[in-house]
Amino acid sequence: MSHGEGRPEPGFRLSNTGRAQGGDGADVNSGLQIKDSRNVNINSPIYNSFFDPQYAPLASRIISYGELIAERTNGFVGRRFATDAVDAFLRDRRSGYLVIEGEPGIGKTTLLAQLVKTRAYPHHFVVATQGVTRAEQFLANMCAQLIATYRLDQQNWLPPEATRDGAYLSELLRLAAQSRSTDTPGGQNIVLVVDALDEAEAAADVRANVLYLPEHLPEGVFFIVSSRPRDRTDLRLQADSLGYFTLDSRSDANLADISLYVEAFAARPALRARLTDLGLTVPAFVAALVDKAEGNFMYLHHVLPAIEEGRLGGGGLDELPAGLRAYYDAHWRQMKAEGGEEWFTFRQPVIVYLAAAKKPVSARQLATMSRIPFPRVADTLRLWREFIQIETVAGMPRYRIYHTSFQDFLRSKEEVQEEVREMDLKQAHSRIADHLMARHLPDGRR
Repeated sequence: MSHGEGRPEPGFRLSNTGRAQGGDGADVNSGLQIKDSRNVNINSPIYNSFFDPQYAPLASRIISYGELIAERTNGFVGRRFATDAVDAFLRDRRSGYLVIEGEPGIGKTTLLAQLVKTRAYPHHFVVATQGVTRAEQFLANMCAQLIATYRLDQQNWLPPEATRDGAYLSELLRLAAQSRSTDTPGGQNIVLVVDALDEAEAAADVRANVLYLPEHLPEGVFFIVSSRPRDRTDLRLQADSLGYFTLDSRSDANLADISLYVEAFAARPALRARLTDLGLTVPAFVAALVDKAEGNFMYLHHVLPAIEEGRLGGGGLDELPAGLRAYYDAHWRQMKAEGGEEWFTFRQPVIVYLAAAKKPVSARQLATMSRIPFPRVADTLRLWREFIQIETVAGMPRYRIYHTSFQDFLRSKEEVQEEVREMDLKQAHSRIADHLMARHLPDGRR
């Protein structure tokens, strides 16, 4: 039962007919173009099952995370202690939920993305900055993946009840579990991954689990989920079998992975040259960054490129802020000092509007929302690029805050709190208006 995998590794191979096949044996038509529920082209081998014409129609119900997984796993190192904990849970339990807890920036999403990349587990990443927080999004995405991944004997479209509550998902899990003895190699486990339960919207029924996750799981069915640390009664997850694993920023295993990550980054020629200019040895640099990072990978995500590019560290490593929050605050103060009057009229409003947005938006949309001229918005996005994720939707760039920890930081700043509250109220009114229009106009036409 190696790694508790529920299907072979992703990849392409040729069938006896000479056609390309995915890792699960399904024929893959390399010329077939399919799009997900957001009209994003699907091209990651993780989703090979949907290139089978039998299951291709279901692709329109999934959320493809190919870009997120590739970006988060780029330069992945370590985490053996965490994957060992996952495998021990899959080996020692008959079924259940393993909750991986950790502070923002500790690497929860990256760990789960690596599991999906290497094991092709069906998955769902809750991303508040993308507006992917609702139960119906999760249910449609996971149900479609289960049908295609395990080639369940179901229609190639989801019935309305699939996204109404967790009953249809539970039935699919039952069918997938039954398939283990025949279709799944070696009777291996059915493993599903769900990231950031703490960012998911609460169910309308306060008695229901978050995202309508099933309380009872069939034998051999597991969920690997993640959350920020919180009172476990606030997690809104009741289950027959629950286990917890903490990614502790201060643990020796985590600090060893931090060191590995810095060492790998320090091997880059540009950073090597920079260290030479600063008169620093690699061991001294690694030790200093491990200390400054305080066990947080998101800190390194920002600080290491800034040092490499000469934007930080020119006065020595002692000038580096200690910890992620301190880095955000130092960057905020620097941008404010350099911006002058433009800080108040352009730079701060644009990033605050972006933080308040519930889904990725275009520069034109930001200009309309903020009533700031488009050229100024475009220039401000360039200045904040370090903290922004750019996605392509229908061939057009969309922008969102890269990580919720920076969004939390912005919302905590007293100088912008009133502005954020006003934007949240406007967006709430807009959602209500959209709902009423969709409800009362034929076919939701506007």
